[in-house]
Amino acid sequence: MNYDKLDPELEHTKLYLSPEKDELFEKGVWPKPFVFNQDVVNVFDNMISRSVPLYQEVLTCAAHWAREYYQPGTRIIDVGCSTGTFLELVGRFLKQKATLVGIDNSQPMLEKAKQKLLTIKQIHQIEFICDKAENSSFENSSVVVINYTLQFLPLQVRQLLLRTIYEGLVPGGLLFVSEKVKSPYPQFQETITRHYEAFKAHNGYARTEIERKKEALENVLVPLTEAQQVQMLYDSGFNRVDSLIKLHNFISWVALK
Repeated sequence: MNYDKLDPELEHTKLYLSPEKDELFEKGVWPKPFVFNQDVVNVFDNMISRSVPLYQEVLTCAAHWAREYYQPGTRIIDVGCSTGTFLELVGRFLKQKATLVGIDNSQPMLEKAKQKLLTIKQIHQIEFICDKAENSSFENSSVVVINYTLQFLPLQVRQLLLRTIYEGLVPGGLLFVSEKVKSPYPQFQETITRHYEAFKAHNGYARTEIERKKEALENVLVPLTEAQQVQMLYDSGFNRVDSLIKLHNFISWVALK
């Protein structure tokens, strides 16, 4: 990516997304259940940007908060870093050298991330860990970002992971977390689902693609309510939790140690 050609006003917020279009659920055999294999990795950037409301705004917000709460000599960790989009962005945001760590259990995702961060590697120390998040260490971290990842983990693992993150953060450390949630009220959930599916249709997904992906994600992505997720953060040790961004069934929080 040639940063010299970017408009100065856009340089710090433009996401580095791969151009391959997501047509995975349009024809042929689609992944069922949904797995992060090479086919998904190839189109992941396009898939998530067309499937998650305010995706660019969330990552930009996370980068701003990471810059605000980063403590020199500590680490910034992205859990479920996928293709490295957030790490690449925060690497441009930071004015001082830092250690940026990406954790993902998909090696194809990390290979894509390594390529995306070639320029950032010249500025910051980059580390990638291919493992389950719950097996990872968060020691000496001042910022941990976990966007749209907890929802794929078993419930008991989510609580364990959040507690491990809390214990690894230095005092004053920040957790930035984004999740898909569900409404505790069936009527609201029906309305949210209609609006969310309309959002995806507006982004070019056909009805068959939307239904096929929903089927593939069933019992793979299990959302909690907003209240349940916030309680998990408090139960993990965080005593200051606040929401930042919410649209339809997606929300972002910050939690401070």
